[in-house]
Formats: sequence, C-alpha cells, structure tokens
Amino acid sequence: MNDTRPTFVLLHGLLCDADTWTDFIGPLSRLGHVLAANLSGTGSLPGAARDVLARTAGPLIVAGHSMGGRVALEMARQAPARCRALVLMNTGYRGLGEGEAEKRTALVRAARAGGIQAIADGWLDGMIAPRTRDDAALMARMRAMVLRSTPDSFAGQIQALIERPDATELLGQIACPVLFMSGTEDRWSPLDRHADMASRVPDATLEAIEGAGHMAPFEAPAACLSAVTDWLARRGLAA
Repeated sequence: MNDTRPTFVLLHGLLCDADTWTDFIGPLSRLGHVLAANLSGTGSLPGAARDVLARTAGPLIVAGHSMGGRVALEMARQAPARCRALVLMNTGYRGLGEGEAEKRTALVRAARAGGIQAIADGWLDGMIAPRTRDDAALMARMRAMVLRSTPDSFAGQIQALIERPDATELLGQIACPVLFMSGTEDRWSPLDRHADMASRVPDATLEAIEGAGHMAPFEAPAACLSAVTDWLARRGLAA
C-alpha cells in the first residue's frame, strides 16, 4: 500500500536553523513525513522554494517561520496543487519597505567586519518578548543557533529578503487552508499584520500566541505546536 501521508516541510527563519523545530519534529512525524529544510545557503526565496519542492514528493503541509514563511508562500505560488495546507508564523507578505535595504545591508557589513557575534545579541534582542530575556537557558540556546550562521550565509539570506517578491496578489489566490500565527509581543511581525494577511486569504485561521515575540517557536513551543495540531485535527488535514 502506498503511503499517502503528507510531508510536513518546516522552514526556518533568518539566522536560524532546524533547531527552530526541535519541539515539533517528533509530534509531526506521527502525522506524516517531516523535512526540516536547511535554508542557510539561501540567496533567493523563489530559488529556495524550487529546491525544497524538488526534494519532496506528493502532498505537502508547509510551515514557515519568519523568512521561512516567505519561502512557504513561494512554494504555494509554484506548486499550488501540492500544498495541502500552510502554517505561516511571525512572517509577512509585502515587498521591500522604504529604507529597509539600507538597514539590512548595514547589518551585513557589521557581520562581515566583526563576525556574526557582532550582531547576534542586538538582533536577538529585537526579536524576543521582554520576559524571554530572563530565561538564561533559552537565550543561550538561541544565541548558539545564531552563531552557527556565517557572514556569507547571512549576506545571502539578506539579499534574498531584499529581492523578495511581493505576495499581495498571491494571498487571494491561495486555495488551501492557511493558519496564521504570531506572538502577542512580536514587534517585528506583529499580530495585526497577520490579521491583515488572514483577511486576504479565502480560507484562513488566525492564532495569537500569548506572551511570545518574533521567536515564538522557541519562546512558546507548546502553545505553537498545540495551535498547529489542533487546527490540523479540526480541518481533517492529518491523521
């Protein structure tokens, strides 16, 4: 008998890696196949989407965090028939904002001059809820993850984000169900942005993750996982 279970594609964000999904991989593997993609060499969001699609077969449930959410949208653009559902966490959909390229390239220059450690603490501080700073073990874990990146990898990811496609029109064309999630303390991709995105998608659900910032999969993994699995069960999207 053929295995018709979906593949869960898990897409991490900028300066992150598969550690984003540590608390998700085991539970999701009981519902289908799991691929935690490596986006460290990304230089193009559409290109990353093509690469992931080429590495998988059959129906997909794609979960993307931050930059990974942008890649998930590109996967839905390129292979709509294969996307059974999308989970978009702490992300966005618009193209480049005014002054954004300059701010992002300044971070790249700093990383090239002083290494990733030169930007790690300041970058993380802008991504987390205030209470997260008091969790020394979590902060150490996230900082270690950021330091696994290299200036070259960071520069490629930044270039991909600067050149990202605007997904405004795409949102209204997504035929599969979409779960939008963001932390109530996310200052980078706030909850109201996700409400805006949800309003543009034909079949959308919005979940607020209380007390979490932009790094919600780390800051509130149990709440994030529960939101995902409960939604999948309600929608009959995974056994």
